[in-house]
This record gives sequence, C-alpha cells and structure tokens, in this order.
Amino acid sequence: MKPDKTVGRPQSPNRCTHCVMVRFDDLEFDALQRMMEKAGETVKATFIKQHLANKPFKVLVTDKTLSLYTAKLGEFFAQFRTLGVNYNIVVRELRTGFNEKKALSLLYNLEKATRDMIKIMEEVKELTQKFDEAWSQKSV
Repeated sequence: MKPDKTVGRPQSPNRCTHCVMVRFDDLEFDALQRMMEKAGETVKATFIKQHLANKPFKVLVTDKTLSLYTAKLGEFFAQFRTLGVNYNIVVRELRTGFNEKKALSLLYNLEKATRDMIKIMEEVKELTQKFDEAWSQKSV
C-alpha cells in the first residue's frame, strides 16, 4: 500500500533544517535583549535571523510628550464639562425667579465659573503652542 501524499500539512518549499547554536556572555546577552526590546520582538531566534539576514526590523518609539499632552487635554475636557454643567444649573436657577439677593449670588458664581473657563482655555492654548513647537522642531 502506498501512503497518501495529499494528507496533512503541505510541505514548505524552503524548510528550515539547519540548526545553529550561539552562546553569549552576560554583556552581549544584555545588549541583545535591549535590541529586542527596542524592536518589539519577543522571539530571540526570529530577531537574530532577521538581524543576520539584513532584513529590516521594526523599532517602535513612543513619544511621552504626546501621551502627556493627550492626558492634559483629557483633564481639560473634564473640567470644561463640569463648568458647562455649572453654567446650566445657574441659568436654570436664575430663570425660576429668585429674589435679587439670591440672583446676585448666583451671578457671582457664574462670573467665577467664566473666569475659570478663561484660565483653562489659556492653558490649553499654551499647551497646544508648546506641543506644536516641539513637533515642528522634531520634523525639521
């Protein structure tokens, strides 16, 4: 009886059959691990093969300023929403018809919230300008 050749996984035309073993000292191994971390590779064999065959490997660089900027914008958005809610509450209370003393105190709160919002808007403008300057310097 002949074995059936069509059963199973198809054979690769370029099978990896040659095994090479490499030993590193501590300094070389640390350098290899740093290079692997930089490239985002987890398998040592794949990384070494790509490096020896001069195949390009990816190096992912994260910019901490970008994450800091987005965090600050998130904080701004939360503060802006709370100020908007405060505006709505104050205006609703004024419309229901309070006496003059109560209306003046609520207007004072509204002015205070407006000043806070202006300060926050200025901070956002400064952050955006700093971010633009940083990125324009990096792209040159």
